[in-house]
Amino acid sequence: MRVSPGILFMLASTALLATVNVAVKKLADVPTAEIIFARCFISLSLTVWQLRRTGVAVWGPPAARFNLLGRGIFGAGSLVLGFLALKVLPLGGAVTLSFLAPVITAVAAIWLVGEPLKPWQWLFYGLAVAGVVVAKGTAGLLSAGVLLGVGAAVSSGLSSVFLRRIGDKLAPLVPVFYFNVVPLAIASVWMLFDLKLPHGTDWAWLALAGSFTHVALWCLTQAFRAHAANHLAALDYLGLLYGIALGYFVFGEKIRPQVYPGIALVLLGVGLNAWYTARQGREKS
Repeated sequence: MRVSPGILFMLASTALLATVNVAVKKLADVPTAEIIFARCFISLSLTVWQLRRTGVAVWGPPAARFNLLGRGIFGAGSLVLGFLALKVLPLGGAVTLSFLAPVITAVAAIWLVGEPLKPWQWLFYGLAVAGVVVAKGTAGLLSAGVLLGVGAAVSSGLSSVFLRRIGDKLAPLVPVFYFNVVPLAIASVWMLFDLKLPHGTDWAWLALAGSFTHVALWCLTQAFRAHAANHLAALDYLGLLYGIALGYFVFGEKIRPQVYPGIALVLLGVGLNAWYTARQGREKS
């Protein structure tokens, strides 16, 4: 069976962003504003360099700038809130909460993109969300870390919808430019109130976070240019496995027994949605 390039791009993006999460956790002593600044500065520099090499205007055409700005604003929200959540939550817990984002993407796409969900897909997403709840547990649902994680998921889901609204008419690095320039501006001001220079291996982790984020965002943009938002959003759930595995092997986080049935529900929901979407596509062709 041939796997489409869009799916491969999405899987690559998820794996790279999981590695970025490890880098952020490794930078526990570096202020969040500095991590965001370094990550966005590296990615933005690479983006502008590549766009200028190809002669593409970094700001994009005027007709697309509203959606590009929406991508940048909600992307900045997901980045800031997500990094703050990673600072106070275990890696597995923070990543688990982030996988509420695909549900936001799929539901918001109904109104903002005109991509309705079929009745069966509501059930499949319900299974995946139930898996997140089971894996995360109900303890501390109103804690600051959980609220930050949920806020990051909502912002990330809306950012993906604006990316889908942009479509495939722009160079893939133009949305990446907006995703970096908005949080970079926020971090530049934030750093004035919380400055602490990195040292030692911190520089290497910052460089990894910036470069891997750049490639991940490029892959994500390529994926959403090629596929419907409610289809790719389900694939994002597979990153839950990365987060829990990296938390266990890198940070020694204990895996609670209820995590396993939670993962099973997530994979069941994802698998059924992918099968159903593929079947619908074959029937229309």
